[in-house]
Amino acid sequence: MAASSILIVEDDSEQAELLKQALLALGHTVLGPARDCSSALELIWRERPDLAFVDTHLGSETCEAVLEECDHQSVPVVITLSEGDDFPAFCGERDRLVGSPMTSMLQKMLEHRGQASS
Repeated sequence: MAASSILIVEDDSEQAELLKQALLALGHTVLGPARDCSSALELIWRERPDLAFVDTHLGSETCEAVLEECDHQSVPVVITLSEGDDFPAFCGERDRLVGSPMTSMLQKMLEHRGQASS
């Protein structure tokens, strides 16, 4: 599998770090994490990522502008949500990872990666 450049847009430090470590362990280049929309947009314009993981809300901001720019730049998006959050209509039909299942999935990815390199 070829390494990809993957943008993380997430304001939760723990979730962002867990996702970053999982992606790095899989050999990908990680952009971010961007903790607000303006930082995310700058990375999209400057780096042209191959994929983006985008939280629906960054503090009091929604990620709508980030999603629109990803669409404009043809960057595929996986939406990340906090457990219990509703999937906002502005996110369209994108793929999603939610709360604890997201954490569990990433931990399994890291564990599998660790076992494979042993």
